[in-house]
Amino acid sequence: MTETQTSSGSFTGIGVGPGPTGYLTVKSQQALLDADLVLVPKAQGGKKSTALSCIQDLQLPEDKIVHLEYPMTNETATLDARYDEVANQIADYLQKDLRIAYVTLGDPYLFSTYIYTVQALKRNFPDTEIKTYPGISSFQALASALNMPLGTGKEKILILPCPDAPHELAQYIEQNENVVLMKIGDRFPWVYELLKQMDILHYCALGKRIGLDNEILTRELEELDMDSKPGYLSVMLIRKSEVLARKDV
Repeated sequence: MTETQTSSGSFTGIGVGPGPTGYLTVKSQQALLDADLVLVPKAQGGKKSTALSCIQDLQLPEDKIVHLEYPMTNETATLDARYDEVANQIADYLQKDLRIAYVTLGDPYLFSTYIYTVQALKRNFPDTEIKTYPGISSFQALASALNMPLGTGKEKILILPCPDAPHELAQYIEQNENVVLMKIGDRFPWVYELLKQMDILHYCALGKRIGLDNEILTRELEELDMDSKPGYLSVMLIRKSEVLARKDV
């Protein structure tokens, strides 16, 4: 497909939420059922796609699933080349008048590989019509599961990929009433110790693999088994104080 050709198929990006199929919107579920092909991102060399496991209850035919492997690297040239390859692949499907759905964990426009894939598609094939359906983010699911407000009144909420150093995180916490901490990974031990030193650990919550196997949902971080490291699919809700009643706000 050349840049001047137009796509006769359709492309829809779909946020599948953090885990359970039930978190899909009605619109998203219908798009998945109607699609000719469902594109599923996964880490290169990985055994399975977590995004695919989030929609397994739909029992989509196997021949409808297309796995898109993305390299786990920070090398810009390598990643850009892969995004261009995927954009070309999508464009070829669209030229064949196929309805394409692309699934991604959480919300498509929050820390998602989908963002860069769409950028490549827009750059290489600007006439492509792109629809995107939002998904529930892990921190929303965690807050609801634990009945823990993300923010009340005029409280500030910062959504933050975990910094590399404790002093950076401490500064962000001091500047905001609430911090949603994502992409924690191996940094969890020092994050835990920092919150303990700041004497706010008892106001915080942790979610890991929400709706999936080995799930953790807890506001009792002091009792957390430290051998169960949260890993990549984890999120923390950090507060500096308890939630106030309306009359106290």
